[in-house]
This record gives sequence, structure tokens and C-alpha cells, in this order.
Amino acid sequence: MGNGDFYGIWFLSRFSYESLHSEVYPLRLVRYDEGEGTDFHEKGFVGHMSEIADRQHAMIHSKSSFAGQRPFRRNEHPEAQWFGDGSMGLFVHWGLSSVSAKVDLSWGMIADTPWDTDPERKMMPEAYFALAERFRPRAYDPDAWLKAASDAGFRYAVLTTKHHDGFALWPSRHGDFHTGRFADAADYVRPYIEACRKYGLKVGLYYSPPDWYFQRHEMSFRFQSKGTPESPHYGLRHEPIDLAPPSAERIEAHKKHIRGQIEELLTNYGTIDLLWFDGGPEALSIEDIRAMQPSIVVNSRMHGYGDYETPERTMPERAPDGWWELCDIWPEGSGWGYTEPHRYQPTEWVLSRWAQVKALGGNYLINVAPNADGELPPEYYERIRELGAALRG
Repeated sequence: MGNGDFYGIWFLSRFSYESLHSEVYPLRLVRYDEGEGTDFHEKGFVGHMSEIADRQHAMIHSKSSFAGQRPFRRNEHPEAQWFGDGSMGLFVHWGLSSVSAKVDLSWGMIADTPWDTDPERKMMPEAYFALAERFRPRAYDPDAWLKAASDAGFRYAVLTTKHHDGFALWPSRHGDFHTGRFADAADYVRPYIEACRKYGLKVGLYYSPPDWYFQRHEMSFRFQSKGTPESPHYGLRHEPIDLAPPSAERIEAHKKHIRGQIEELLTNYGTIDLLWFDGGPEALSIEDIRAMQPSIVVNSRMHGYGDYETPERTMPERAPDGWWELCDIWPEGSGWGYTEPHRYQPTEWVLSRWAQVKALGGNYLINVAPNADGELPPEYYERIRELGAALRG
């Protein structure tokens, strides 16, 4: 592929949204048709959520399809078969944006996003990256979150070890945007993994290959998609800039950065049960990953093939072939990261969604977002106790 095929946001200035759209979700999904002239904000909840996911995935070149890819055999290791049992998982999106409590994780620094036009929920990338200086969680307690999840009958958890903003929640030997340089050099991945094991939860790690800090001088921080012009591109202060494609050397440096960080996550913390990618480029193969973790389950969003599919917030009409998972957001009216106000959907809503997923043979991964101190609110514990009681019957 050419540079624009896989490198962060740059490709959207060279390739049309339409040409990529079919790569994102080829499954027939329950959604509202866009139609000519239909305003993005007039589609209702289902269409709105599906459109957000589609546009975001195109921007990070997230692949969620086996279609057109090489033959692939799902992991047959005995310790990988838990994923096919129809489980509920806890997704945890946490990072720098929690310091502001206003902007969504990573996406808050992208200008002109059609799903969020409130200027109060936007931040210039330069200011967003500076949040690392203020990221000092004082009450980080994954033990409490995960005990509550385990008590409620959850089977696994997934933590965002690095989102698109590029900030790694562990002291990494690769790059300079990680907790080794900020946050008192704390490692927030290890206590999460230890708590998963303590309470019998499968350990899942989310990792974003797109890295907007690494790519900050080579990408546009203005949303580019269907219906928007290719220019101007925006820089670190949302100022118009000229944008040239990244060099072959920079592309390879980015891939090396990704490989190095994934190797750290898969070799420094013992057994990892699940790896949750979110976009490209494809920096290492699933065979490389299995060589480090033979029983690991890997989603399809980096390679376009993997052990399972993971549609986002939008229910398939019919049961997909093979393993699959629906990822969803528990707080109402919220993005993936922590923003205020922060209120949870009622337990009945979660039960309804879970029942639909279970009927189609999938797993349900529902997201929560700790605040800047690393805490989940009392409402989380109240709701998850209610959920556990309902699931136990």
C-alpha cells in the first residue's frame, strides 16, 4: 500500500471516505440510512452512533472485516476458548483527557468533528498534550473496579494502555510520551493486570497503533471525511498548515515504535488473554503476537482479520459468523473517556442490550471511564451491583 493507505489521518486527504467506508463494517447493521442532505444530528440514536463509529474508524484506518483478507485460522489454543462462551466484559477508557473532564479521549483535539460541535468540548492538540504535566492520579484503584465487576459476573476486562493520543500508561522504553516521563513514573498497567488475576478476570489490553503524538508534525488535526474539503489542514494550534506525506523513514519509525510497545506489553506482565487493537498501521503479524502469547485472543481492527469481530455500539441484525463482541458505553450522553456531567444508563438498559447480544451469540464489552484521580463514581458500584443481582436472577 502507499503511504496514505495506512498512516494515521493523512490518508483521508488522499483517499475518499466512500472508498474506505466498505472496509469498516461490511456486516449489515441496524442503522438509519443517511440519505442526501440528511443532517448528521437528525438520525436518532442508532444512526448517530453508527455514523460516529464509521467516521472515526475511517479516520484511524480501523479494519473490522475478514472480507478480502488472506485465509486465517482462529486461535485453537485451549486457553483461548473462553471467548466463545458468551461473556460480559468491562471496558475501561482512561487517560489524559480525564484531567480536563470536558473533552473526549483523543478525539477532543480533532477540530470540525460532525458529531460534536460544542467548542467547550474541543482542545488544541498543543494544550491537550500538555495535560500530561497535570496527570497525577491520587486514587487509582483498579482493585475496587474489578472486584465489583467480578462479583457481578463479568468474565474479562480491557484497559486502554494507549489511546490515539499516544500517551502510554506504563513506563515505556519507546518514545517519550509515557508515564516514565510523567505521573511520577508510575505504571498503571501492572496493578490493573494484578487485579484482573486476583478476581479471576481475563486480562485484556487495548492498544492504539494510531499515535497522534508521534505523528503530530505529519498529520492534520482537522477532521476530514465525506463532504468536507481536503484543506485546510490544521496543526497543533488548529492553525492552517501545509501537509506533506510522511517519509518512508518516518513510517517505518512509527511501525518500530508500535512493535516495541506491543512487545513490552506482551513480555513484561505475564499471561495476557486478549489484545484489543484500534486501527493501523499493521506493524506486526498475529503470528508474531502468538509467538509471545500463544493463548491470546486478538481482534480484527489492526489486520482486517483476527479471532473476533467487534462492532461498535450498533447491533447486527443477525448473528455474525464466528466470535464477535459488541463494545458499548455505559454513561449516557458520553464519549468513551471521562467527561462531566457523568451519569450512568439505568440497569434495565444494560440488561436489554446484553440480552440482544447474547441472543446473537456474542460478548458484551461495556465501557466505563475513571476520572482524573483514577476513580469510578459511586453510581458505577451501585449500577454494577444491580446488574449482578439481575444476572444472577
